[in-house]
Amino acid sequence: MQIDKEIQPHSVKEIIQAIQSTTGPISIGGGRYSMGGQIGYENSLHIDMRQFNKVLNIDLQKKQVTVQPGIVWRDLQKKIDPYNLSIKIMQTYANFTVGGSISVNCHGRYIGHGPIISSVIQLKIITASGKIITANRKANTDVFNAVIGGYGGIGVIVEATLQLEDNVKVERQTKLVKVENYNDFFDKNIRNNKNVVFQNGDLYPPNYDVINNVSWVKTNKELTDTTRVTPENQNYWLEPKLIQIISWGNFGKWMRRKIVDPIIYSKEKVVWRNKEASYDVFELEPASREEQTYVLQEYFIPVKNIQSFIPKMKTIFNKYNVNIINVSLRHAYPDKESYLSWAKEEVFAFVIYYKQGTDASSKNIVKKWTIEMTNAILSENGSWYLPYQPHASIKQFNQGFPNSNKYFEIKNKLDSLNRFNNKLLDKYNPDNQKTIEKERENIKGYFRDEEQTVLTVPEWYLVFNPKEYADYLEKGNNPSDFPFYASIDEYWKLYDRSIKLVSDAYPENKEYTTMLKVIGISVTMEYTAKILYENTIGRIFSWFANDTISDDEKTIIAAQRAYSDFIYNTAWYEFKFLPWIKKVWNTSDTTKSSFLRKTERKLFFTFEFAFKAGYAQLIEWAAKNSYETPVTNIYLLADTKEKIQPTADIKILKEQKNKKLLSIPRWGSFTTNLLKLCHKDIEILEIGGNDEIVVSILSNESQNNNFENTKLLYKSNVVTNRKIKRLVYLVPVKQLLTFLKQAKSRKTEVEHIFDY
Repeated sequence: MQIDKEIQPHSVKEIIQAIQSTTGPISIGGGRYSMGGQIGYENSLHIDMRQFNKVLNIDLQKKQVTVQPGIVWRDLQKKIDPYNLSIKIMQTYANFTVGGSISVNCHGRYIGHGPIISSVIQLKIITASGKIITANRKANTDVFNAVIGGYGGIGVIVEATLQLEDNVKVERQTKLVKVENYNDFFDKNIRNNKNVVFQNGDLYPPNYDVINNVSWVKTNKELTDTTRVTPENQNYWLEPKLIQIISWGNFGKWMRRKIVDPIIYSKEKVVWRNKEASYDVFELEPASREEQTYVLQEYFIPVKNIQSFIPKMKTIFNKYNVNIINVSLRHAYPDKESYLSWAKEEVFAFVIYYKQGTDASSKNIVKKWTIEMTNAILSENGSWYLPYQPHASIKQFNQGFPNSNKYFEIKNKLDSLNRFNNKLLDKYNPDNQKTIEKERENIKGYFRDEEQTVLTVPEWYLVFNPKEYADYLEKGNNPSDFPFYASIDEYWKLYDRSIKLVSDAYPENKEYTTMLKVIGISVTMEYTAKILYENTIGRIFSWFANDTISDDEKTIIAAQRAYSDFIYNTAWYEFKFLPWIKKVWNTSDTTKSSFLRKTERKLFFTFEFAFKAGYAQLIEWAAKNSYETPVTNIYLLADTKEKIQPTADIKILKEQKNKKLLSIPRWGSFTTNLLKLCHKDIEILEIGGNDEIVVSILSNESQNNNFENTKLLYKSNVVTNRKIKRLVYLVPVKQLLTFLKQAKSRKTEVEHIFDY
């Protein structure tokens, strides 16, 4: 996902200015620990709130604190700890921002409480119009209930007032409880015990029959650890190792239950409440997430239904062989305020920590069992937590969050243009189901990875270079003089520049970069062979040419032209090489050309095209067995009042007011058709879901090559004409047609638009 622009505001004024000076979507981010696109949206203005992080006021009498939302819990704990105050409700880990926690309506291990909404006194938000609204339980209550747990869809939180508690010493107490006895144990020992501050129960996989209840109870005992707040940047080497051991299948889980946990919990532990509430997520961080990673899900099950839910959960985990590390049970009272409440009644939260592969197949399996698990949750009148991967269907979401219609009513009232958006809200907003933007998701291959527009530059050079070769031969030049070495050098320069550009701005694309290396090595070997041949045998036989080109050689040149034209719109390995060999040998020569020269040319051409024919068969077979059928169209979302006349190439898939969803063939045809559209009054909003695209032009140094709102990425050599340069620009999609129009007016050749 690529945003359009990012800001890190330090003041309310900066946020208002950013909102009012733009018209597109806005996304908001804090600690960035959500994992399903909850803080991002394509081509959005992204407001990174982490520098908006001041403590504005501490009211010691009321035990309340007012903060800017970008502050992380640990920093707030450091500010209030000297006053012996503590956060009332927050997550176990202290790396999250206050604003992010409010936006997901977080909860923790706190007994006697529900979600964080019950500890929020008042909020100030900035709406899509730039207006500041104060919301609490007496004023703008509907906004208050929509913002908390609203995932940034209502506006930007700029101020939050929270209720605090006293910081006290707490002692750890543990007890193993059978699942069937857990409700009774909890009711008798935990639920109404005002001395219990934190509590959770670890449900041991893979049997899910025993819960290790861990309570932290107020005490006057001596501290076993005098740390007030967990410091940052500690070296967590043991915790990740233990998690790795537990992930060793059932044996690792047996070790945890029988050996690791008994050792850990055998020691007496008395700490400050703030210490126990300030864990660091880095203790969970694996050495690498390249092939496998650890992920969270969370289910909220009514307390009376956990006995019937656990067997259903176990069945699904076993069916898909899910590598569950831990299931933590945490209690929460109902939340009757937040419109996206996950606690419609008193619940136990099942916090699922599991290990999965990062490849596409593993992700697909997770999606399958998550959808099944969601049905199991709904069968128990439960719900699930939304900061994680949004696999649930729209129907499941509406059933799990029945008040979501109230949330979207408030959103549409304050943000009628749906500017505050992210991947989560985009999926479940009912109004989005009717929009032309939503239609994109139904089109296979609509969304393209933006880095591809840069990475395709070296690949397309292997289209431009054969064209140069055909042009060179048609001008009557000696093929032995073609700059093959310069062509090799130019490819690898383009490769290096492109890889550097994408590595600075995008995730690694191993599959495509490997392909570029393979084709680069292939063309290097081919051209090296030609260099050796043309500068020895080829050059010797050229001495016999007598400046005459035979009809056979003209057919060879026609074959090179046919090949260079073909690969502008079709994969090279689909070219029919063998018929051209036959055509060359069947050509009747009417010229007085050298027999030796034309025979040498025919033999060399025969070897070249025969080899390519065989190699093409291998590549075609590999491509068809390794990759899906390629998408042959590229899709555009455009805004225009003009009527666009559909053609054989340009198709209108959907229209909504001035917006049009267009389909145009990819490769060379894409450039040709956009050049036809550039004189119309059209604004392209996105191409393939992206807001930037790479374009190359051919120009001499005397021409005006300065284009507004573009970035010149690099210059490239046209190896057969050093006076001409290939200029490669990164162009905002909205400015693309203006760029093309300007280039044409300056008599500059637009070589190619690199369509991802």
